[in-house]
Amino acid sequence: MIRHSNKKSMNPLIVAPIDEVFFSYQGEGIYAGIPQIFVRFSGCNLRCNYCDTPKSLKINSGSKYFTTQALFEYITDTYNQNKDKFYGQEPSVSFTGGEPLIYADFILELIQKYLKNKFSIYIETNGSLPQQIKKIYKHCDVVSMDIKFKSACKKDLFKEHTGFLKICKNKVFVKTVITENTAEKEFVKAVNIISKVSDKIPLIIQPASFDNITNQKVLKFYSVATIKIKDVRILPQLHKLWKIR
Repeated sequence: MIRHSNKKSMNPLIVAPIDEVFFSYQGEGIYAGIPQIFVRFSGCNLRCNYCDTPKSLKINSGSKYFTTQALFEYITDTYNQNKDKFYGQEPSVSFTGGEPLIYADFILELIQKYLKNKFSIYIETNGSLPQQIKKIYKHCDVVSMDIKFKSACKKDLFKEHTGFLKICKNKVFVKTVITENTAEKEFVKAVNIISKVSDKIPLIIQPASFDNITNQKVLKFYSVATIKIKDVRILPQLHKLWKIR
């Protein structure tokens, strides 16, 4: 039986609000197609105009507060129910949101006490919280980091992104969501930031699924990025094409 609690009775350092835990296939980035258990946290520190999980932006009435032990049991139960779909591959847990790094202390306890050596750890993050990734970086196997543009999120986050990349450059790949309003100038700045940290960090150019962005613009950005970064790929959200969550 999965145990959870309401937030009034729990210490916020050892519980976290979870929207859902489910099995699916990774739909974004260089690991697209691998089976994973997804843990979606509630709450985000940004408000991007292309967000595809708006229900997770705030902690809402559908969120449940889990202890680390209860969430581990839920993850394990979900894995056991879908074990045959991994076909012998290493079990993997993707922490997503919302923004999971808001709950870095919770994730650290969950990994150290329960998940270590049982599941590979995959973090999907907006890359704006470098001090938080410091807490759990050494325990992560993959960090999927977005670079957020001011044109979409109303904030200049390049300083935070630079610090974030320096911390986890050996485990990270970067994703940039491109819309009709993305300016070439801000994209070029993102490319420069990545390449200065390491030109070996993979970059995924992801056309927004809702937007009418032209192929010409995407290919222009691709050509700009390949000048300074060795591994650049254009890849849409595949789970949208597969019509899975």
